[in-house]
Amino acid sequence: MDTPRYLTVLRESGTLLADAAEDRAHAHVPTCPEWNVLDLVWHVGETHHFWRSIASGEIRDPDDGYAQPERPDDEALLSWYREGLAETLTVLTALDPDAPRWTWSPQKDGAFILRRMAQETAVHAWDVLNAVDGAAALPRDVAVDGVDEFLTFFLGLAEMLDLPREPVGPMGAVLLTATDADLSWTVDHTGQHWRVSRGANRASVAVEGTASDLLLTLWRRIGPESLAVTGDAQELARFLKVAETE
Repeated sequence: MDTPRYLTVLRESGTLLADAAEDRAHAHVPTCPEWNVLDLVWHVGETHHFWRSIASGEIRDPDDGYAQPERPDDEALLSWYREGLAETLTVLTALDPDAPRWTWSPQKDGAFILRRMAQETAVHAWDVLNAVDGAAALPRDVAVDGVDEFLTFFLGLAEMLDLPREPVGPMGAVLLTATDADLSWTVDHTGQHWRVSRGANRASVAVEGTASDLLLTLWRRIGPESLAVTGDAQELARFLKVAETE
């Protein structure tokens, strides 16, 4: 996906999230079980606020005087969110993808922020729709990009940030194939770090599904029941469990 597409996804998903929240603001969000819809709106709005502060150059990093905004009253929260979404789109539209910016990842540029905001907002829009009216699949290109982002940055997040965690240990390869995009990723763990490669390599278990179902499974939004599994199903269960703790 390119910059215009990321901006379109952010605008469309962000608007969809707010529209879906209008009439069911206090509905429980099953996929974010500690939150109701307004809690999720607040989370996404605050996340937008943080990253546009970085993107605009207002702050250099989280230690550079970042102050979390005060949460508005429930009656004002959606308006605050919509205004923030518009401001975020303005800032990110002006952002050079190659511009150096702080991020928590090894990729420290505007492109990381553009991708992260599109993906964060798309998945959380799915959460709200799922809570209030039943969610549809994510667009194929968004889901493919999301799987790639998850495997590149989130799968090894604990290792990347040197966070305390239980040792993973060597793990057999898992082959993930997006059936609607003719794309595959092969993932394993050496006992020291994750290895991810594009393409179909020898694996202990092969997993096939739409890109949307693969992404939603990786983010623990749905279970693996919608995926076709060939080989060692226990290895898939172990992979998903370890991925959840990363």
